Amino acid sequence: MLFNSVHFLIFAPVVMAVTFLLPQRLQRWWLLLASLYFYAVANVVFLIPLLFCIGITYVLVRWMVSVESQVQKRIALLGVIFGNLGILYSLKYMDLSFWVWNHTLGLRPCDPWYAHSLGMILPMGISFFTLMAIGYGVDVYRGFEGRRSFLDTALFLSVFFHLVAGPILRGRDLIDQFAQKIGWSWENFELGMRQICLGIVKKTFLADNISPTVDAIFAAPAQMHWVSLLLSVFLHSFQIYCDFSGYSDIAIGSARILGFHIPENFNRPFLSLTMTEMWRRWHISFSSWVRDYVYFPLGGSRTSPPRAYFNLFMTMFVSGIWHGPTMNFVLWGVMHAVWLVLEKLLFSVDRIKKAYDSIPSILKIAYTFTAFSLALFFFRARMLPGFSSEMEVGFFMLKRAFTLVPGELVLPPAGVAVGILILWILEAIVEKNEHVFAPLWERKGVCAAGAVALLFISFCIYSVTVSAQFIYFQF
Repeated sequence: MLFNSVHFLIFAPVVMAVTFLLPQRLQRWWLLLASLYFYAVANVVFLIPLLFCIGITYVLVRWMVSVESQVQKRIALLGVIFGNLGILYSLKYMDLSFWVWNHTLGLRPCDPWYAHSLGMILPMGISFFTLMAIGYGVDVYRGFEGRRSFLDTALFLSVFFHLVAGPILRGRDLIDQFAQKIGWSWENFELGMRQICLGIVKKTFLADNISPTVDAIFAAPAQMHWVSLLLSVFLHSFQIYCDFSGYSDIAIGSARILGFHIPENFNRPFLSLTMTEMWRRWHISFSSWVRDYVYFPLGGSRTSPPRAYFNLFMTMFVSGIWHGPTMNFVLWGVMHAVWLVLEKLLFSVDRIKKAYDSIPSILKIAYTFTAFSLALFFFRARMLPGFSSEMEVGFFMLKRAFTLVPGELVLPPAGVAVGILILWILEAIVEKNEHVFAPLWERKGVCAAGAVALLFISFCIYSVTVSAQFIYFQF
């Protein structure tokens, strides 16, 4: 089920209202059933890997905490890790491994050892709930003592507000909150609705209106003016940000109305002064996950400099693989790895670090935003006629953008450009003073009227058009 749909605008109030009315012993069961329905709307078959993930995680974690032997605990942990990775590999990465096999051996479709694509349908959210399951297993192994009943485990991994595209939560973020009675609170409702409305604005009024321009340019790059090609990745940066942070806002706001407090997933990333800072502000739940479960286990920065650079590189390589089962996503991860390693290497020299710190902030923001955007030539690239791979499309667009080639000039509508500028300015204001809009939030009548108007307009839009699904649903 899409957040940006009439279905959800009906589903969410009904589920929340029934939850508030039920006795505590039934609330979690109701939320679990509602969440499974939420997921099954897309395709009921998708429930199979989700239920398998829940089952294997619950059984192995229960075994892990019931045994004394460290060997058995490690076997249980490896079962959680490889069981969930097995689900992810079989449904998302098997075709990639076939591609690597075929290209490494130079095989053609007519060859007997050629591995043909299985064309598996990727269940929405599988990359998110499998990472949550792995993180939960590792945390329990490390000593986390949260609630471990089957119901708590199932609800933790499948509750509707994070199921499809995160945030990627830890056990400590959510699972112990299930012990509380879920009750109505005006404060939670106001804060939740404020964040939901912000998410709807970002997704419906910004991301969805940026999309046609970006899609048109990426669909025919050979015909495009170099300005349009550069503009496409700058626009796509804001499209992804508004789309994904908009989803996160709706998810966090929905959870807040139910009384659940879950961490923010974005922190104004396009005001970052370095790429390292960007990854601390962008998709925070994922970047912190790979830090804690990939980077630190590899040794982190508490080792020799060459090994620390290798650890950082491998962490970003994993990030690229996680995003998609094609080589363009691998290259996207490698590009970010190179940026981060170069920054770490250069900023280790005091003279260079002091020189960089003296540069005006606006130029450092421009550098970070540009570096992030250029990698999107590969992140957004899709197969086109006349090209052999998504990676070739990305290289073609990148080269054409910097050779000043003339062509068709495609620009976004003026309203989109103004909306992006307003968003950037507002975030810069909030960056300076997080409480700058506090007087506005205190005007309850104005806020309520604005929320009602926004939801009514969104309901009308979703009723007569098919809003684009969230970009990260494909991951």
